[in-house]
Amino acid sequence: MGIFTALVHHPILSRDGEIGTTAVTNVDLHDLARAGRTYGVERFFVVTPIALQLELVSRVIQHWVEGSGGRRVPTRGRAFGITEGAASLQRVEERIEELTGFAPVIAVTGAGLRAGTTPFDEVGRRYRESPEPLLVLFGTGHGLAPEIVERAQVRLPAIDGAAKDGYNHLSVRAAAVVVLDRLLGR
Repeated sequence: MGIFTALVHHPILSRDGEIGTTAVTNVDLHDLARAGRTYGVERFFVVTPIALQLELVSRVIQHWVEGSGGRRVPTRGRAFGITEGAASLQRVEERIEELTGFAPVIAVTGAGLRAGTTPFDEVGRRYRESPEPLLVLFGTGHGLAPEIVERAQVRLPAIDGAAKDGYNHLSVRAAAVVVLDRLLGR
């Protein structure tokens, strides 16, 4: 049925381990819309409960889909055509069900996920051919809130680099591209 992605700005973990909310950034919108379109994602959602942030998301989408940005750079307009703001994960799930007729299977990823994960190729193969939609969540801040991770049906492996000292701190944009390539790349 398809793969959907969401960049979650709430609920996430803050630097001090508390549940919090992060700000939407323009670069995340551009990079994740383009990555999603490149890998055939059905819809890319930006999740924030902050009304002004949702308005910003809407204005950026409008600029690139219907406005002068899309006329000037049509490929960017096509990328933003799959982008949508949402006030909550519940609303994202409802939208996917509206679009597909099925509740999505939720997948999470994060630098700290080690136990109980399913290999990328297995998940990608299953959901490319399944009538069930897959919703892959990417957390901002210091990762998705534990309540989100715990309710996910699929846990994708952490992305481990090759740094000899164990350094592992990718931006959400970079991590999302790696995840999409491992799930959907040829």
